[in-house]
Amino acid sequence: MKKVRILNNVFYNGAVQTSSILLNMLLMPYITRMLGKDALGVNSFGQAIAGYFVLLGNLGITIYGAKVISECRDDKESKQQKFAECVTYQIFFNAIAILLYNGWVLVQEDPIYFLFNLVILTSMTDLSWAYTGMERFDLIAYRNLAIKFIGTLLVFVFVRKQTDLALFIIIQQGVLLLSNIIFWLELGKLEIVPRFFSLRLSLKRILKPAMLVFVPSIFTSLYLSLNKVMLGYLSDMGEVAIYDYPNRLIRIGITFIGILGTVMMPRLAYLYHNQMEQEYLDKIKDLFRYSSLVSIPVFFLLELVTLPLCNIFFSKAFVGADMVMRVVAPTIITSGLSLYVIYVSMDRMKQFLNCVVMGAVCSLILNFLLMPHYGAMGAAISLLITEILVHVLLLYNLRNVYLLKWLFEYSFKIIVVCLAIYVLVVVLFGSIQSVLEMFIVILFYGSIYGLCFLFMRNKYLR
Repeated sequence: MKKVRILNNVFYNGAVQTSSILLNMLLMPYITRMLGKDALGVNSFGQAIAGYFVLLGNLGITIYGAKVISECRDDKESKQQKFAECVTYQIFFNAIAILLYNGWVLVQEDPIYFLFNLVILTSMTDLSWAYTGMERFDLIAYRNLAIKFIGTLLVFVFVRKQTDLALFIIIQQGVLLLSNIIFWLELGKLEIVPRFFSLRLSLKRILKPAMLVFVPSIFTSLYLSLNKVMLGYLSDMGEVAIYDYPNRLIRIGITFIGILGTVMMPRLAYLYHNQMEQEYLDKIKDLFRYSSLVSIPVFFLLELVTLPLCNIFFSKAFVGADMVMRVVAPTIITSGLSLYVIYVSMDRMKQFLNCVVMGAVCSLILNFLLMPHYGAMGAAISLLITEILVHVLLLYNLRNVYLLKWLFEYSFKIIVVCLAIYVLVVVLFGSIQSVLEMFIVILFYGSIYGLCFLFMRNKYLR
């Protein structure tokens, strides 16, 4: 029964992520040409700044809330109380975040940044953590599918020129805010009543454990999004867009690969909390197996088709976007491991924090050294080095716990297969330039990899 539920959750998350990928792939070529790199750079910069205030507003509640709801989901009374505590905590800190963000807006020359208040309001009303904790990924899927479709349609209808940036921001963030309202209306399906709790008691009970999640999130965000902020100040908004939008394509792949980690987080927390060690280890092994089977071939394929892919999604103004994508592509493998999910389920956030602090410091130093001279490319190099450093440290901390020898041996086999296919493609096709060549290579690569997997799965890939 549990296995069926996990498979259902993977299906629902897969449907959402697949539709999101398709809609983003449909939308990105349009907006890069309609709005241009400078306007999109402003959008990326504003989102990055607002994102830091969102972190302050959430103060760890997204992960903490999902975790505590999953642990007490069979106890209706306890579940109701935990929900009320988390909501009270969430609204209080997001209200503070809005005040502080608008203080930053007041000293900016461009009033467009006022619209990014919608980002924080969306964070204030977000209840996806409660649905995640209850493993109701079906409800999340239905909502997200509808909202993403509506948002994409509205952009195509109303965003027509470079001066429509404000309208683009309102549409993108407004539909998300609307979807959160729907979540509040459907709380009855979780057997939860919208209710607030004593602010003093909520802070007392939640602040300390949530901070253990929040602090690592701050430093993780520093090395993942600080690049956009620093580029905005050290370079120009065009460079921000050239760095950010190839990254968004990479993040699409990372999100898709991370589906299993997302749906397994509450399950892993439940198993670990209830000391079901062997089942917990089996789920970790499944997570690593899926990640390796998908992320490694995707990385090699991206390195082959980067140039025609960028020609599809970006206008000619995005000079250097293909090189940025090539540099950042290995992060698909590191991020796909979903190590954060493991650390959260094990309550080992202090160890996680130590790793991401070192990553944030590394990113900060590299940004100051590279960005003034290399712009977007410098930001990409900084991100890659930082990601590798952080994940090496995270894996090292798990060296005595979770089948790392098996993971390395398993991944090595897949790397050998994918590298062999990569060399074969280069020999047969040379440099892939056109869109037609790209599709031929994708079909060829996918077919060969699929045949290799079918041939080797019993002997080598179990």
